[in-house]
Parts: sequence; C-alpha cells; structure tokens
Amino acid sequence: MDTTTDPKYRMTISRLTVDKLGVKLYDRVSAVLAELVANSYDADATRVEIVAPMGEYLATKDSDRVVDKGYEIIVRDDGVGMTPDQVNEFYLKVGAERRRDPRRGDRSPVFGRKVMGRKGVGKLAPFGICERIELLSSGGVPVSGLDREGNPTSGYLTAHLVLSREKILSDTDELYAPETGTLDGTVSPSRGTTLTLSGFGYRYVPDIEELDRQLAQRFGLRREDWAIELVDVNRGASDPDRTRIVGAFSIDTMDNTVLRLEGTQVIGPDNKPVDDLKSGFEVDGRFYPVTGWIGYSKNPYRDDLMAGIRIYCRGKIAAQTGIFNRRAGFTGEHDVRSYLVGEMHADWLDEDEDLIQTDRRDILWSHELGQAFEKWGQSLVVRIGRASRQPMKKKAWQQFLETSDLPRLVDDAFPSQIQQPIRENAIEIAKMVAETMRDEELQDQTAVRSVVNLSLLFAPHLTLDRKLREAADHESPLEAVTGVLQTARIAELSSFGRIAEDRVKVIERVEVLKGDATLQEEVYQELIENAPWLIDPQWAPITANQRFSTLRRAFENYYRERTGEEIHLDPFSQPLKRSDFVLSNQDQTIHIIEIKRPGHRFENDEMTRLNRYHELMNAFLEEPNNAEFNKIFPEYHLTLVCDGERLTGVYKTAFEALQREGKLTYINWETFLLRTRKMHESFLEEAERQRRDAAKTFA
Repeated sequence: MDTTTDPKYRMTISRLTVDKLGVKLYDRVSAVLAELVANSYDADATRVEIVAPMGEYLATKDSDRVVDKGYEIIVRDDGVGMTPDQVNEFYLKVGAERRRDPRRGDRSPVFGRKVMGRKGVGKLAPFGICERIELLSSGGVPVSGLDREGNPTSGYLTAHLVLSREKILSDTDELYAPETGTLDGTVSPSRGTTLTLSGFGYRYVPDIEELDRQLAQRFGLRREDWAIELVDVNRGASDPDRTRIVGAFSIDTMDNTVLRLEGTQVIGPDNKPVDDLKSGFEVDGRFYPVTGWIGYSKNPYRDDLMAGIRIYCRGKIAAQTGIFNRRAGFTGEHDVRSYLVGEMHADWLDEDEDLIQTDRRDILWSHELGQAFEKWGQSLVVRIGRASRQPMKKKAWQQFLETSDLPRLVDDAFPSQIQQPIRENAIEIAKMVAETMRDEELQDQTAVRSVVNLSLLFAPHLTLDRKLREAADHESPLEAVTGVLQTARIAELSSFGRIAEDRVKVIERVEVLKGDATLQEEVYQELIENAPWLIDPQWAPITANQRFSTLRRAFENYYRERTGEEIHLDPFSQPLKRSDFVLSNQDQTIHIIEIKRPGHRFENDEMTRLNRYHELMNAFLEEPNNAEFNKIFPEYHLTLVCDGERLTGVYKTAFEALQREGKLTYINWETFLLRTRKMHESFLEEAERQRRDAAKTFA
C-alpha cells in the first residue's frame, strides 16, 4: 500500500454523516446490495454481478463478541467506471447532488438512463454491514500505460483504494485519506467497477431464491440492456443453481381485478377507461402522472415483499404502501388489506423536491405533493375495493368447492330426481355463505363442514317455501297443488330424517361422555338446555320467548324473597354462575329438570331442594300477581335424571308422593339414553323408508 505523507486520495466528509447515512440506515444485506446495484445502473452497466455466500451468516456471535467468518461480497459491473481523478472528484465527495452537476447531469452518458442516485450517500451503504470496502474502477478515455503485470498496454486508467469504516469514524477533524491499492494507476483493457466488501458484522445473506425476489422487488426495470446476475459461492461450479439472473418481481393476479394506469387514463378489467379516475393528479395547474397497475393477488400475501403497492422512482423503489394511509371502514377493506398489490412509477417524486425518505422506506406524505398523491391513491383503493367484490366472491366459492366436496355430499343427501330443486337450493345456500368467508375460514375444515351441514339442513325448507310462493303466484293455483305437495313431502322427510341422524350422533357422544367421572353436573344441564329432546324427542330447544324469559326472572326474584337465597336459571349466558336446574317450557308446561352426574345417587338434602322447587313453583303460579303466567303456563312438571336414590323416611315418602301425583318423572341414565336412542332410531328408519317410497312414487 502507498503510505506517502501526501496521500493521493482524500474524502471530504463529516464522521456523523457516515454514521447516520451509512451505518444506521442500511443494516440489511439486500438493502446494501440494492444501493450498489443502483450505482452500477447509473454508470451505464449492462450487467452487474453479485458474488456472495448466500443463505449464510457473515459472522458468528460468541457471547457479546461478533467474529467475522472471513467471507467477501463482490459487486462487479461493466459500466463506464472511474479514473483516479473522477474517484476523488465524485465518488469521495459524499452528499454532492449528481443531477445538478453540469459535468454529469440527470442522464447516464451512454444510454441516457434517468439516473437513480441523487443524494450521493448510497456509496456509504456497505458500512451498515461491513468494516472494509475495496474499490477497483477503470474508466475515462483510452490511454497508454502499464497493465497489472507491468507490461506496456493501452486501455483505461485504474483507481484502486480501500475505505475503512473504523478510520472514517475516528474522532478527528482531519480529512480521511483512504489507502491506495497496488493496482492504482495501472491500465485495464476494459472499463468497469468492482467493489469488494469484507469484515462483516452479524448479518445474514438471503439464499439465492430470496435474494432474487428482494432485488427484483427493489427495481422496477424492464430493459434489454440491463441484467443483474447472482453467484452463490456456497454452491459448486457444476451446480445449476449456483447462478441466477434476477427476474421481474412477479405476482399472480386475480382475474378481472387489475386496473392499468396508462397515459392519463385508468383502464378497467374490461379494457375500458374508468370515467371518473385519472392515472395521476393535478397540483397548482401541473399534472403529475402515475403509470403502472393495481389489482388483487391470486392468493393472500406470502410475505412483506408482495404486500401492497410498490412505488418506484426512476426504476428504484421509493416506498411500499398498503392503502395509501386510508382509515379503516371502507367497502372491501379486509380483502384490500390481504390481497391488494400493484406497481406504480412516479419519477417526479425526487425531481424538484425530494419526497423520498433517505432509507427509501416511505414517502414524505405530509408534503403538499405527498398529500395530493395520498388522496389520489386512496380514491383508487376504494375503487378497487368495490370492483373486486365479485372476483373475490368467485375465488372464495371455487376454494370452498375444492375444500368441501359439496356436490357429492349434496347428491348423497338428495339422490332422487324429484329432489333436484332441493339439490339446487343446497348449492345456492352454501354459495351464499361461502362467498363471504375469509381465506383462513375456507382452509378450516370444521368451518367448511359447518356450512355444508347448514346448506343440507335448510335446503328442503327453502325449496318448500319457494314452491308455496310459486303456487300462490300461479294463475290457477290448483294446478300447482300436486307439485307443492310432492315437494313438501320430500322436503319434510329430508329435513326430519337429517335431524334424526344428527340427534343419534349426539346421543352416541353423550354415551361416551357418560363414562367421564370428571364432568360436573352443569355440563349435563347445559346439554339439556340446548338439546331438550334428550328428555323427550318431541321437545324442541327453547326459542327467544319474551314471556318465558320474564317468568324466569320473576321466579328468581320470588325464590329470593321467600328463601333469602339466590337461584340462577340463565347460566349459559352468564358463564361465571352455575345453574341450579334447567327451566324449560314445552306445550304450555313448565319443566324443572334436575340432572345429576352418571352414577350419582339422589340424597336427602337434594330431595329437600327439589321439593322446595315444587312447592315454590306451585305457590308462584297461584299468586294473583302471576295470573298472566298461570294462563300461559298452567302446568309444571319435575324431571329427575339420576342413577338411583338413597332417600330415607319423610324424604322417600315425599319423593314417591310426587311420582304418584304425576308431578315427578324419575329416570336413570341407562333408561334415559336407551329410550331416546330407540325413539330416534325408529324415527330415522321410518323417515328413510318413506323417503325411498316417495322417491319411487314421484320419480
């Protein structure tokens, strides 16, 4: 190295600038490489090669100490390069705006590319991940001189220097003088620049596939004279995956969702201009164009790289936005946040004023121009939210069909020709619900199966309702009676047969639970509350009956006034309170249902409580103030499900008296389940027989 007292190269820079603009902003390998690639693009390179150990950490951690592994990352291009004088004048001056320099200007010298760089700080990016940058660059006009072996040659003058992060950040006011490399001043046969990074911190290089995606996402370039090649030194020379050309950032979009931004127009999925939208906006009489596209991805976001809309300035990413900072609460918001993608180009973002944050992670939305851009983008987001509702529904339905096996299940449930309308309505019901389901729900087999069951359950009822309406609207209703009766019969048998099937499954489940000694009585009480047909197959679950709810509350108050004790009859809407018993109403009769754990024997103290319920309910209904309740519910009955009793003396006498009076039904668990199962199985067999007979009759 050249160690003369009058160094050839000098960098004019404040230590704070290097720390803030290099180290602090660029802490990811992909971000650093993107800055170096952008410099190669501005230097009219047609090819830039990145050589690195991919899928690898560049250093190890030993307690609090970071140990470099000795790797290098090389970024090599075939651009116009630099001479030693140009390195001093341009490269080593940090923060000098290239576009306003008349010697370099706004366009590249060979291809006339709009240059990406503006602030002149991207060259510091490597110091965010490494300690040492070696620069080897050859450029300028052809000259004669010596090559690297010392032989006479003609070509391009070479600059060779080494930058040290530690020395740059040293606490001194003196100018920093980089070390001069051994090849400095030699002549190279070709132009170009090579940067070699070494001395790394604890940083990870993505694998070659992921680095490809990350760089593709950062550059929105489509040029035949430009390519980025990745070389993974961790793979052997014969490995076909050792090298890769970075492609375009590709996202599969949903059919009929893409809006294209062309010229001054927004073109809809039907290839027709959207009348009330322009591909850009106006501020103070000037139109600011935005080109590109916006749409829905075929699948939800895979990662942050594809989330939202990528905004490019001069081919380099400037920001990524999901919904242009729009507040929540607009049509299609959930789908927009999960599926909205796009690519927009706005080269004016850093022309007159620079609206791009230094780390290129966002735009200065608070600026007047940024606010106008934001407002325009929000209107576009709202439009795409509305326009994409139908494609989203179609996608959800297709995914539901793939997950649910719905057509086969519907055919199995309603196989005969006469059941064709029921099959169609089952599909219609499932589609109506499936189109509103979110992606995670569509992947949930339990949720999908619930929708299938719902469609099979309600299809007969919907069919019957439509047939009745059809008959009512018929010019001669009598002509439609036969068809209605046929449909009603099939619908009724299909519906009740399915109910019986489901009930038998519930009974089988209860028989299994019966053997679990850890379950408390409230579990069985809740079961009866939701499935009272377990007590009597003719009973239906309690519907929202305001008068019965009022009676429940009134009896709770009455019980408290007479006994000074609290009683809870609505436990299942209040999970922290335990139910004392199940209070139900069937056929104008109030049913007090006391259900005990399987194997439990009824005790004297429990009989005292049951008898108290009997006496107080009787007194409650006879109260003059409760005459209205007495009219609606003139009878009450006690039901006890229990595996035996250990009653003695007056307790046993009272128990037997209630049975003789017809006020108490006592049943053990085995009889309880056997009776319920046999009644439902008999019904199921009869329903299936009649359904087969009806299918033959109406075929």
